[in-house]
Amino acid sequence: MSELWSGKPFMKKTIIKFAIIFAAITILLSLVFFLIFPLLIGIWAVIAVLYFIVYYFSKNAFTYHITDKSIRIEKSWVFGNYVRELTFDQISDLRINQGILARMFNCGSLVFVTTTGLEVGASFGGGGVVRGGIFGGGGTMRPTVVKGRGNMLWDIANPAKAREILMGKLSEWRSVFQQQRMSVSLEKMAERGTTPVPTESMADELNKLKALYESGAITKEEYEKAKKKLLG
Repeated sequence: MSELWSGKPFMKKTIIKFAIIFAAITILLSLVFFLIFPLLIGIWAVIAVLYFIVYYFSKNAFTYHITDKSIRIEKSWVFGNYVRELTFDQISDLRINQGILARMFNCGSLVFVTTTGLEVGASFGGGGVVRGGIFGGGGTMRPTVVKGRGNMLWDIANPAKAREILMGKLSEWRSVFQQQRMSVSLEKMAERGTTPVPTESMADELNKLKALYESGAITKEEYEKAKKKLLG
């Protein structure tokens, strides 16, 4: 497999986001508790910094790869390793999630929905979201994607570029998959003695196969095999 793209989370945005939140909460606590319980501010600061250190190294431990066959998510740090690989036949949808700060830094998460449907959930207004369903709340039901570390490229730089690369390979894969299904159908028709495909249609299919081979979407062996099936 050849690697088309690789990247890690864009940590500069993470640092700035923490600094903004930390400063805002510290100021608020100072105004509310400084005269009553000043020690609370120090406790908050220590807990917040320790949490951020763990969060930072946990997020930075991820590495993402897009190859010509799949997406691979890797995490390697002191608390263990994690690897998930998704081939293109497992991916049904892609989307980019960006907040205000992410748009400023041209970063964001590339979230994908797999054919299992486990990433799809729904929620009512005021209710919580779960994978594949809802709990509590009331009002209008809204479909949503449940984000997780295993179904997104988290806060990567220039997510539009990664999406463009991935969508290009997905389109190629789907085209090849359709050609393969057509070849199998033709083969079964030939075995049953069914009327062969008209010459014009066969010529079109041969041209499509040749274009896929010349673009590198399929190998020479795959091209010759599909061509042989078309010609009977």
